[in-house]
Amino acid sequence: MKFEIKHYDIFKQETDCLILAVVNGEEQSDQIKAFDKLTDNLVAELIKSGDFKGNIGDTLPLYHVSQVAAKKVLLVGIGNSQDNLLINIPKITKSIADQLACLNSKTVSYAVSHINDSSVYHFVRFFIENLNNHTYRFDEYQTTKSKTVITEKLDLILADNTLLKSAQLAVDHGQIIANAVSATKSLANQPSNICNAQYLADRAKQLSIEHEKLSFSCYDEQALALLKMDAYLAVGRGSDNESIMTILDYRGSKNKKDAPIVLVGKGLTFDSGGISIKPAAAMDEMKYDMCGAATVYGVMKAIAELNLPINVIGVMAGCENMPSSTSYRPGDILTTLSGQTVEVINTDAEGRLVLCDVLTFVERYKPRSVIDIATLTGACIVALGHHYTGVLGNDDQLVAQLIEASKKAHDKAWALPMDDDFQAQIKSTCADIVNSAGRDGGTITAGCFLSRFTKNYHWAHLDIAGTAWKSGANKGATGRPVAMLIQYLLDQSH
Repeated sequence: MKFEIKHYDIFKQETDCLILAVVNGEEQSDQIKAFDKLTDNLVAELIKSGDFKGNIGDTLPLYHVSQVAAKKVLLVGIGNSQDNLLINIPKITKSIADQLACLNSKTVSYAVSHINDSSVYHFVRFFIENLNNHTYRFDEYQTTKSKTVITEKLDLILADNTLLKSAQLAVDHGQIIANAVSATKSLANQPSNICNAQYLADRAKQLSIEHEKLSFSCYDEQALALLKMDAYLAVGRGSDNESIMTILDYRGSKNKKDAPIVLVGKGLTFDSGGISIKPAAAMDEMKYDMCGAATVYGVMKAIAELNLPINVIGVMAGCENMPSSTSYRPGDILTTLSGQTVEVINTDAEGRLVLCDVLTFVERYKPRSVIDIATLTGACIVALGHHYTGVLGNDDQLVAQLIEASKKAHDKAWALPMDDDFQAQIKSTCADIVNSAGRDGGTITAGCFLSRFTKNYHWAHLDIAGTAWKSGANKGATGRPVAMLIQYLLDQSH
């Protein structure tokens, strides 16, 4: 869907659907007052009769309103002054998306109201991001497509032209972020028989062709072996699909040698658990174990389009964890790129083995900071449900910056502790550390494991096991935490 900011007479503009915001029990906007003047107090009478209350997310389509040029008018409730309009945007846009799916409207105009100079940027940006999220469809492999008319263009109409500059910036940012989230979801939703490490590399290479500031490189198994990234290689040893580490390098700073921010995404394109095989229930969802890599893909796409004045390197650590006669085993001892040794307790704790070698590898960039993104632990779902991304790190300021970015982006995250009490849980009797410390504090001990390989730079870890995808009837990738990371990079660009 394409979004534009416009300033025109909403009642004279031809469009398939005009959306008007109605408040609950308070003074209505100038747009509603003007609409009522044209229609003999239609909205006022609907409110008076109780047929429409203006509660958050209420919708009412009106047909054959001859006094306006729009083919249909959609009333949408936005609550009252006690309700936080920004927080309620997801619910409001969900109601709008549901109606648009029924109203067969290719072109739509939304009369923006109840915002001012301080809120226009956030309202417009989050409106775009959320509406795009609710109208996203992944039907690439469905032979019978939905016949629902898809909205192609939505104009956001501002009555106050002094807000146009802020609103236009919000459209520019919102559209790019929305498209990045959609790109992330579409990559993550790919089935594992299509999306392997080579597929990730091919998609990244194509992205670098489309954006001249992105440069592409990749390391196949032979190159990883020469680097001695043996923990990474061990995880993929049981699969016929090759492990490939893909790198996208963005140099937006005036000084191309400025220390980059490095993003590392776990890219397990399928995780069977290996020899420590997972139960069959919901194993199909393990195609989403590459959502960290998909996030890196989406973020790198966005920063190239935003033309941010910073240097960023994105690493997609592609791999597949399968059981076979060549798989690594519980009890094996692996030597990592850092030289530290790891006793394998559970082959299903594989993500940290891939990440530890990559986190050592990226030291060569002398990074400003490193953030890894991974569907790492089921324990994070126990701790934070499907609402918050878990954040850990060795730098309090970096963790705080990510939490603040999550609040600005309305992409929830929560900081978890990580201290020496937890570090003791990953001690091994026969190697330096174990790759699994059991159920207690599982998200934190996984962070402790990674922290052993990040001592030479500022580092944060995002555990997205609970937030990267949804299960059940609405199964699919969410595109989180793309918005949070883009917000963090926007903040770092100032």
